[in-house]
Amino acid sequence: MIPMLSSESTGTEALAFTVLVVDDHAAIRETVMTLVATEYPRCRVLAAESAEEALALCRTERLDLIVLDIKLPGMDGFEATRRIKELSPQTVIVMHSSSDQPVYQAASLAAGASAFVGKGRNSRKLVAVIASLMPNWPTGGAG
Repeated sequence: MIPMLSSESTGTEALAFTVLVVDDHAAIRETVMTLVATEYPRCRVLAAESAEEALALCRTERLDLIVLDIKLPGMDGFEATRRIKELSPQTVIVMHSSSDQPVYQAASLAAGASAFVGKGRNSRKLVAVIASLMPNWPTGGAG
């Protein structure tokens, strides 16, 4: 079963979009899921532990944005990005990795990611990048 977060709804609000968080470390995955769900209360947040699981979700779900780690068991984030973009070209991918060397940033963009954010301690940077890529998404302050 895939973990999912979504905000409490009044019953009249539809969920506006879907975000997938892909990371093999449960604590990081849950932190990012909570961060996204808090900032964007009208979203549905799904999780995957591997690139293969993410690809399976791409085949069955309409994913608006994916926050994707580079170092995953099996297929890495670069190959996953290429395959996701083949399946779902409109899906926005933000690479999120502790390996924030320029070579990883360049490889992420070359694979088809829209942005790269290091996993450092500043979670606001991830929120800012998502906001810049998805400017029409309603945030917690708008609802």
